[in-house]
Amino acid sequence: MDQSLVITAMWVSIAILAGGYARTRHRSPWYWFLLTLLLGPISAFLLVVWPPRENA
Repeated sequence: MDQSLVITAMWVSIAILAGGYARTRHRSPWYWFLLTLLLGPISAFLLVVWPPRENA
């Protein structure tokens, strides 16, 4: 299997997980999915570190 395909699959998997986790923290799942897709694990780390939003 090509190494770039494996890295791409891992990158997309992290983005999907970040989108799901964003929903539990009352944040936009699509925004965080796309942000993680562009910036990678850095944005997923920020999602974990920042406090969750208050429920309106």
